[in-house]
Amino acid sequence: MKAVLIHSEERFGSFRNTLQRYGIEPVILSFDNQEWIDFDYTSVDFLIFYSSFEFSSHHPLALYRVYDNLAHIHRDFPGLVIYPDPGLIYFYNDKYRQHLFLRSHGFPIPETVPLLSWKAVEIAHQRLGYPMVVKNRYGAGGGAVFLVRDRAELESYYRLSQLDFVHPGALSYLFRMLRQRIFYYNLLKERKMTYPFLSPPLLAQKYITTDRDLKTVVGDGKVVEGHWRFQASSDQWKVNIDGGGIGQWSYVPPEALELSERLARELPASWVNLDLMPADKGFLISEFSPVWHHYAFQEKPTFVYKNDYNIDPPLSVSLDLERIIVESLVNRLDAAGGSPRRETL
Repeated sequence: MKAVLIHSEERFGSFRNTLQRYGIEPVILSFDNQEWIDFDYTSVDFLIFYSSFEFSSHHPLALYRVYDNLAHIHRDFPGLVIYPDPGLIYFYNDKYRQHLFLRSHGFPIPETVPLLSWKAVEIAHQRLGYPMVVKNRYGAGGGAVFLVRDRAELESYYRLSQLDFVHPGALSYLFRMLRQRIFYYNLLKERKMTYPFLSPPLLAQKYITTDRDLKTVVGDGKVVEGHWRFQASSDQWKVNIDGGGIGQWSYVPPEALELSERLARELPASWVNLDLMPADKGFLISEFSPVWHHYAFQEKPTFVYKNDYNIDPPLSVSLDLERIIVESLVNRLDAAGGSPRRETL
């Protein structure tokens, strides 16, 4: 069995070591040079690229390696098995495209108004009330998500997405950005500018009061991992781990498992990560992604592990991300009797 491993900023070494443990010496390619374009992918069985955000998650340059490069490979070699799932490339890090899919397929989602026009701004103002959540179209890890407390703020963010910077709200937004330490870290150490703009359409959502959300991972049709993220303090309204949230592996209700697996079927997707919000009746899907990050088993001492955790496989297996991905790809090829990519050429 042969594989291509595309160089990435994160998890590259771990994926290479895992492949080697399975007796697979990968061909190493990089999107930073030209040889990946001319490579003959009929000579390999599968490809792995663990995409990461070299820039901020809402920067358009964070997307092209997946949107353009992986999509190009998939178009020319449609039978090549690829991680991340080619069926999800269209939705990668794009909250607007995800919203359209979830809404049109009848999935439970937070009440959302895409800010497509001034009329949509008025609808959001009337329907959602304050505070409301406004999300940039692109973003991950809680980046470019804002808690809006009045109509003036709502209009300011809408104007920013339309590249209208001649208003007080724009100056306030840019001033707040300049006060963030991460801005100077990127500028001075990384020599990269934090992307200052917002991308239309923004998504306005009803603010849901909750102290937790739930992340699940579906692999090959079944939820293989799930954990709760709790607020670290009462004044924290986001629960992202990188933003200070506390992770807990404990009981996951069956309705969350069923909803997650239904989404994977309808996309369809071999691997998908979901963010779920508890609601009065079950759960709401906030967003989904073909790639995800989680901490290794017992890597983070502040995480809580409870005995009522009810998902197979055990966490020592499911939190070894590289292992479960490589095993999934290998097993899929074995089940197909070899290399399905050649059958489509």
